[in-house]
Amino acid sequence: MQVALTHTKPHLPKLRATESLLVCQPELCVLSMGLGQDSTTILYLLVYNKDFRRLYAPGKLICLFSDTMDEHPQTYLHLEEIKLFCSQHGIEFVHIHPDMGFHGWKGLREFYGRTNTVGSVAFVKSCTDNLKIKPIYSYLEKYVGDEYNLPVGAKQGLRHFATKYGKIRVLIGIAKGEEKRMADPSKEKQRWKRESISTVYPLVDLGMDRGDCQRYITAVGHKVPLPSNCRLCPYMSEKELLWMHRFYPEDLEAWKEFENNKFEKFKDKGEKNFGVFGKKSLSEALAQAIEKHGHMTDEELWENKMTHGHCVKSVY
Repeated sequence: MQVALTHTKPHLPKLRATESLLVCQPELCVLSMGLGQDSTTILYLLVYNKDFRRLYAPGKLICLFSDTMDEHPQTYLHLEEIKLFCSQHGIEFVHIHPDMGFHGWKGLREFYGRTNTVGSVAFVKSCTDNLKIKPIYSYLEKYVGDEYNLPVGAKQGLRHFATKYGKIRVLIGIAKGEEKRMADPSKEKQRWKRESISTVYPLVDLGMDRGDCQRYITAVGHKVPLPSNCRLCPYMSEKELLWMHRFYPEDLEAWKEFENNKFEKFKDKGEKNFGVFGKKSLSEALAQAIEKHGHMTDEELWENKMTHGHCVKSVY
């Protein structure tokens, strides 16, 4: 059975959520903010749609953003807008940055520079875990310890919270069409997470894809933000690499330097000394991108950038 949600804006279509959400009334709800289009849509739904808020975040709500220190300039501008928006609507927003002590890595570029390594499509993806997921849950444990006077350490605070108040509901901004990124709770390796965290994917529940999110953001009177992802991400497309070459060449040069340092450090690996794009170096990948897509105008590249995120290997 489904429950229809009617928007405050009459020209918007009705959305739907499963009735099962009504059964659970969590004490604490967390919106995991990436500050891209998906999580921003969820935040606006929470504020502008009372039925959505009642279903998805009936308890206390906090928004957590973990900074990779490699976000796009537009994302940092959006961060300030969202901080103000949350303040105006009585929602607690926390900007988790490395100086707070919850990050394992002090930032993406800091890690690359300190270790003479670089992210690559040839390696297991670990940046999202170290720069986003772990800092959020480490902060969240301290939060429940402070706010609910619970003992903390090794995620025991979260488990104590769940025992006393029920699982913490975490809202994740994954849109329809990206279901493969949704984590299976039964396969969660960490026992503390299985016992204390309940992840929910509202946009998938409601059947909202990336285009629906963009239309909703515009319909409620806000500017559509840039998709949120690190600037130096090996999972970007050729068109995004070309976009970077045209508009942020200094970042591309810094990326090449990290890659060259990695090549030098592991030169004894021979053919297995992979670069950002595996066997292709950044320079080779860029040359290929220019050959295939160099005809695209600046406007076309911006349109592509606005409609495509590339952090698609992260499952959470």
